[in-house]
Amino acid sequence: MTHKVFVIIAMTLLFTTWSSQSIAQDPLFPNSVVSNDIDFITDDDPDAFESLVFVGLDNKEMPGDPSGGGLFDTNTFVFESRFTDGGAVEIWCHSTFGSQAAAREYADKLCPRLGKLPGFQRNLLDHVVIHNGDDGAFAEIEGQFFILYSDNMDKRISTHDLEETVFHESVHASYQFMYQNDVTWLDAQSQDPTFVTDYAQQNPAIEDIAESALFAYTLITHPGRLSQNVEDWLQANIPNRLEWFGMLYSSVTSTHDAQPSIEIYTYPNPTQEKCTVFLENVSLGEKIDVHQLNDGRLVKSIEARQGDNVIDLTGLANGSYFLSVRGYSKAIVIKQR
Repeated sequence: MTHKVFVIIAMTLLFTTWSSQSIAQDPLFPNSVVSNDIDFITDDDPDAFESLVFVGLDNKEMPGDPSGGGLFDTNTFVFESRFTDGGAVEIWCHSTFGSQAAAREYADKLCPRLGKLPGFQRNLLDHVVIHNGDDGAFAEIEGQFFILYSDNMDKRISTHDLEETVFHESVHASYQFMYQNDVTWLDAQSQDPTFVTDYAQQNPAIEDIAESALFAYTLITHPGRLSQNVEDWLQANIPNRLEWFGMLYSSVTSTHDAQPSIEIYTYPNPTQEKCTVFLENVSLGEKIDVHQLNDGRLVKSIEARQGDNVIDLTGLANGSYFLSVRGYSKAIVIKQR
């Protein structure tokens, strides 16, 4: 797979600020996916899926085998799902499917759901495991993959919930490992009066990012898709988390029409050694931070300034990196040769 450099520039959204006099409400739903009838992601949403290719049979680590066959699987059916943005994700289907055709049936069901994910989120996935059987989906956060089960996939398709399940698990398996202990996330979480779901409230360290992300993504990218009551509840009860998710999911426009759009530009794309980030506005003391993708380690930091900022990638290994600046948002893929 082609090495990639991901640049995410964070933007502060202007949401309704929770007043210290507000009374914290109970969570909105038991959980984000199956306890409500909200169609967060619809059939008409853009789909970047391009093609599915059978790679071959291989021996793979397949946690969660419902047949009790152990951690490692022999003759796993391996597919590669390719997308119009140049990304690709491997799909590992357990050998108990019995045939390439049976395994491909479920890889085919997954592909358009992967295609509807935000590009940066999908491209952070290492792979997806599909087991032949029935159990609940789960993710391996540090391994950056998630696990689905064929019977459960069919159930979720019948209730229009597979897209949301894939989104939820992909949050766990993509960027959660970088941010779950980050001070900006923890501050946003602590400043909000409540949690969006009971599941998030009961498991704040592990589930809150993924539970909140689905609501925040829909509100930010498809305003009006949620009911007015739900939108009002979110802005009143989790405003700081909505603002935090703005760095990942927002466009460069403000929620206030009177606020000018914030534009950023990064070039060249692709790059071998240096790239330039153009920032329209910066605050005194702001930094552009470069984080290594696989472990979130900070590898470079420069002082941000208005206009052109040259980021020197010389000396960094080929691979994927996040560049972040508070106050801006844009996900840009820069492929390092």
